Amino acid sequence: MTLPVELPMKNFRFTLAEFSGSLADLGVMLPLVLALITLNGMNATAAFMGIGLAYLLTAIAYRLPIPVQPLKSVSALALALGLAPAVIITGAIWNAIAFLGMGLTGLDRWVQKAFPKAVVRGIQLGLAYLLVKSAWKLVSAENASWQGGFNLSVFFLPWTLMLVIGAVVFLFIFLSWRKNWAALGVLVFGLGISLYHLELPAMHLGLKLPPLFPLVPTWPQLWQGLWLLALPQIPLSLGNSVYATADAAQQYFGERAALVTPRRLMMTMGFNDLVATALGGIPVCHGCGGLTAHYRLGARTGGAPLMIGFIFLSLGLFGGTAVMDLFNLIPFAVLGVLLAYVAWQHALLVKDLRGWREILTALLVLALTIPTGNLAVGFLSAAVFYYLWGWMDSILHRRPAQPQ
Repeated sequence: MTLPVELPMKNFRFTLAEFSGSLADLGVMLPLVLALITLNGMNATAAFMGIGLAYLLTAIAYRLPIPVQPLKSVSALALALGLAPAVIITGAIWNAIAFLGMGLTGLDRWVQKAFPKAVVRGIQLGLAYLLVKSAWKLVSAENASWQGGFNLSVFFLPWTLMLVIGAVVFLFIFLSWRKNWAALGVLVFGLGISLYHLELPAMHLGLKLPPLFPLVPTWPQLWQGLWLLALPQIPLSLGNSVYATADAAQQYFGERAALVTPRRLMMTMGFNDLVATALGGIPVCHGCGGLTAHYRLGARTGGAPLMIGFIFLSLGLFGGTAVMDLFNLIPFAVLGVLLAYVAWQHALLVKDLRGWREILTALLVLALTIPTGNLAVGFLSAAVFYYLWGWMDSILHRRPAQPQ
């Protein structure tokens, strides 16, 4: 991977729109990161610093709002199985080996043949469903801090319902007034309600650097991570973080996305996970849904990932565990509303599909994702379906050889 030498400022705008867009993916980021820190014991300083550094590298590499997200399959399995930090970090190790290996050897050219446009669109449609599902979980999650509500003269208004209604109202107001400020406006609304209801927590800040390589997995832990975490994650990352992200970047930015190639995405993902490994942070990737979130809510340049990257890096350096209370001020119900809007915008990417072969292939990914919750199962089956259709079509329409 070669980084660009010239960094013209037109590729790095620092406006309210860019800042709003930089915050748009927190609905995916925060719940997973906070859960891994709280429930699995991941180091908060290392987690925030790793994400911050990954965003800074990504901003410089692409000059566009390419997202950084926790590895979703790795995170979900780690939470479900209660895995130790030393096992979780193997997800970053194997991801780095796989994607740097494919990028450096040129194997990405062969792998790409398994991801025609119809399969990529199916991945994007399936991801839209998963985003809606995640949005509902955020909105409906029980939280002791938000129990109760307002006793009005006519009816009782629970806090969660008020947060959802207020977030939806603010979202539509900003979308009709200043669309690029929508995420910022909704988050400010949520923080305002939190400060009124919960008050600002006491915080003790101080500079703290994490040690290098604090988590060194044993051989049994490495193999455990390979079977439990890496093998389910790598096909998902290929579909969503590499090919679907490259495709969405072309849709949104056209010629400006010339640097956003599958090989380059593999290389930055691999390098970011090497950084996570060195710090003992959370395994990360890119993501098509995150790109839609950043773009649809205002981000247009590398300024957005630079800003959110410096925020996470500063939080890790000066806040660490103390910042957890600050992040908990952002109501998950408000994040859920933003996530639902992003899911709708993401689903619109399928509008350019033409013909039954492409449409049914994309719908097959969605149909298999709904019951399994696993994009990898959907897109692998859809890829087989797509190529079998093409093979059968070529046989049925093959003309017999003319007699001499």
